Amino acid sequence: RRINVDGNLRPGVYAKDVALHIIALLGANGGIGYAYEYGGSLFDSFSMEERMTVCNMAIEGGARCGYVNPD
Repeated sequence: RRINVDGNLRPGVYAKDVALHIIALLGANGGIGYAYEYGGSLFDSFSMEERMTVCNMAIEGGARCGYVNPD
């Protein structure tokens, strides 16, 4: 399942907030049987640590894993 997010974060909003919002939209079991592929300009602008945070949170949404394209 590919998740695209474009744009920029407002001050005080962090990568974990993005991950939690995605889980809220798709549900805690929304990823069962899926791997989440994150894409879009927002994820392209994330640091390696921010990308790792979002990918690690994919498990909380029921997904088997989360990944982003490498630089």
